[in-house]
Amino acid sequence: MEPLSPADGSLLPPYRILDLAGGPGVFCAKLLADYGADVIKVEPPSGDYGRSKGPFLGDEPHPEKSAYFLYYNTNKKSVTLNLETELGRAIFKRLAATADAVVESFPVDYLKGLGLDYESLSEANPGLVMASVTAFGQDGPWNEYKSSDLIAMAASGYMQITGDPDGPPMRQGNEQSHFPGAQYAAVAILAALYYRDALGGTGQYIDVSQQESLISYYSDAHPAVLWMQREQNVTRVGTNSTLVIPLGAYPCQDGWISAGVITPREWEGLSRWIYEVTGNEEVLNEQYKGGNQERAPHIDIISAMFMDFSMRFTADYLFHEGQKRNLVFLPVNNVADLPEDPQLEASNLWTEIGHPQAGVLKYPLGVFNSDEIAPSAAPAPLLGQHNEAIFCEELGYRKEDLAFLRSAGVI
Repeated sequence: MEPLSPADGSLLPPYRILDLAGGPGVFCAKLLADYGADVIKVEPPSGDYGRSKGPFLGDEPHPEKSAYFLYYNTNKKSVTLNLETELGRAIFKRLAATADAVVESFPVDYLKGLGLDYESLSEANPGLVMASVTAFGQDGPWNEYKSSDLIAMAASGYMQITGDPDGPPMRQGNEQSHFPGAQYAAVAILAALYYRDALGGTGQYIDVSQQESLISYYSDAHPAVLWMQREQNVTRVGTNSTLVIPLGAYPCQDGWISAGVITPREWEGLSRWIYEVTGNEEVLNEQYKGGNQERAPHIDIISAMFMDFSMRFTADYLFHEGQKRNLVFLPVNNVADLPEDPQLEASNLWTEIGHPQAGVLKYPLGVFNSDEIAPSAAPAPLLGQHNEAIFCEELGYRKEDLAFLRSAGVI
């Protein structure tokens, strides 16, 4: 297969990616599309499940107004195809015959049962790369178990380190388990395409487990080492830390401030500031000055003194005054703060994209800055928007053929 070159202003060549992924893998193809890949979202005729997932713009359930689908499908094309039909499978094989990669997150062996697994597809396209993102991978005793974000978080051990010390294990907000596996899949696809195009290799099959991916995302806590060396589980500490005292989110007059004190110099500055404001001489006690480990046994009283101090000011005041004193203070942003955040504005995170049904929305596309390269900025596609362009112009079907395929439930 002849290597492709990136188009002007794109980070990636226009690799043809067929996107069959649901929640666990949807972010994979989005990343590739935003950076210049030619991604085709292959949806069932009724539409991808994400189109029915809220919230909906204007609180109107509509396949073109799901905020979830609009975000995860920027810069993609959409074709409808019923893989449960023989003709639908034949059409997909034709698409896969010239594609660079396929991304999927179906249950293990589902595509094999349809004759659309990697072994079958690569017969006609030995250079094809295929990534499967599933809860537990393709092998092992759990490979066929059903999963969800909660189950993925529990199985990975992530919930063991999330939550308050005296509370139950907690999952993180929203569906955070969907990101690590999808990101690993995107990186692996690009590495496999590099191996194929630059090093003369063949295509590859990539097996990504959500459970394994999540484990690698909290390895900084060294849970496995702690258990093997001491037979101790990593404990939950809420927003605090067992290594940095104080560290966490603390209430202030108009919200919350995050703060962390690491060095003796920082503690000296903070304790003097707290004393100036509250007059509490306890904060100047010598037993707190040695370092974080010396302060650790006194975390409760230190937290109480800090809150007595922080609740006297606004988050903005603490932020700027703390910076002047070389202290790491930052407001805890809520969602309403983010579109107006001056740092995000300066770094060009937000990109306005117009959609024919949803209107103009701001999207966080600018995850890197470059003078020559910028993420693509096309809206999520309408359901089946590119059927004619793909099926007729590329595969040679006539418009009347599409009418037949639609009536037969194929597209």
